Amino acid sequence: MYYQDNFSKTFREEVGLHQYLAEVETHAWWERVPCKSIEVLTAAGNAGSVTPISGAETDEVLSDTMKHTQLLVKAMGNVYLLGGTALPTIQRRARISGNALSEVKKPVLAYILNECLGVSKGKALLRFFEGKIRAIHSGDPKDYSIIHMMDIFMAASAYVNGDFEDVSFAGGFTDHSLTTAAWSVKDERMLEAYRELMKQYGREAREQLRTEIRITTSDVAASGANVCYSMKEGTNTIVLGKALKTIHRGKKGIDEVEENIRQIFEFYKETLRGMGRLFDIQVRYPANAMAGIMKSVGIGKKLVAETVERFKTESGNQACTAYDAYCGICQVLSLAKDKGAKERAMLELEEDISKCITKKWSDFDIPGEIRY
Repeated sequence: MYYQDNFSKTFREEVGLHQYLAEVETHAWWERVPCKSIEVLTAAGNAGSVTPISGAETDEVLSDTMKHTQLLVKAMGNVYLLGGTALPTIQRRARISGNALSEVKKPVLAYILNECLGVSKGKALLRFFEGKIRAIHSGDPKDYSIIHMMDIFMAASAYVNGDFEDVSFAGGFTDHSLTTAAWSVKDERMLEAYRELMKQYGREAREQLRTEIRITTSDVAASGANVCYSMKEGTNTIVLGKALKTIHRGKKGIDEVEENIRQIFEFYKETLRGMGRLFDIQVRYPANAMAGIMKSVGIGKKLVAETVERFKTESGNQACTAYDAYCGICQVLSLAKDKGAKERAMLELEEDISKCITKKWSDFDIPGEIRY
């Protein structure tokens, strides 16, 4: 059911997310093999050698593979279909990278990978799900650490629903790269911390604000087990900076993830302190600064232009604090959503926005014509 490389699913109810994660566990497993024993094959000419996997329709999964990677992997005496999310990880195992790898013909790519894998040391950890290999991690004990997503989200759900007031599930999303879930919280401790921050700078916090707590993780090295926050006022969002991360490495596992989850409130306060530095930065040319910073983190030109022009219309482009300009940057989320941006694109956009906080604003606060 979930075999397509472009599979994605959204969740409006928390129970649906947990049911999906439980189902994943019945369709997925891990295997460790020596790196140099892995051989990459082209699907064309080798389709007949694919090893059937229980519960997967080989013909359908093969057809999807032909639309995407067009590659197979031979390991443990069997031949498996290679999913799209596995390509970056197998390239890391082969210790190669570069845009050219996506442009060469598949037989050439298979040859390059095999030559490099043949001199690789150590083991590889293979992630199987829905009839394909979805990732090929380093399999040495000091490297990739398996942290089951079901355990992560069960721990997060139990803590958030048990430790905070007025909690509602804000939605979830999954594809073969990552899984995320968010909870909307109106908790007096969180609101008071935000009020205190605003009070320090002569501002008032709006009472209808809610905090959104988001957990994101991945089995294919697209994300650690990350906790991040944003403030919500109606449809407006203020992204509250960097995430609290547990990297899938070495002995780090569910115990460390659970410890980070238990630190949600303390890290939230630390994140607010990081936001506070923006009040101390005066920006003379906010539109220019916003445009420069947004471009520097990789936000698309069209979205940059629309966001900055909206800010100019609403504020008059008067000198302000970096906090005010940053709130203007956050408006890009509502613009992107209005344009129909998908869940994955919205998550990536939030990640880009969070990087804006730590930028050196003075480098972008310059006069002159705005160049989008």
